[in-house]
Amino acid sequence: MGGWRFLLDENVDPKTTTYLERADIDAEHVRDALWQGAADEADVLPYAREHDRIVVTSDVSDFGDLPADAHAGVVLLYDDTMPAYRVASGLITMVDAYPDRDVFGGREELDAWV
Repeated sequence: MGGWRFLLDENVDPKTTTYLERADIDAEHVRDALWQGAADEADVLPYAREHDRIVVTSDVSDFGDLPADAHAGVVLLYDDTMPAYRVASGLITMVDAYPDRDVFGGREELDAWV
């Protein structure tokens, strides 16, 4: 598994990408990497797997119960009203807490890191 690479789903404020990039964390937003309205199962998941990106999403119903082999990692955001700087801060805190991505279990809930 490579370094920390995130793909922010449509329901995450795109400004989060800017905050993460300022912290030297590789991040893309779905609307930039794919297109607005990209389908979770048909577009987002295959792109994330192919590019070894962890999906950050508040779409818990679609991503919450996925089997581990369906993704390269998922970070669930239950509070979808959280501003971009807090989402980024939580992701940065999470990244800093792990010695490296190989220790990441493949699924986290971001709200606990904020």
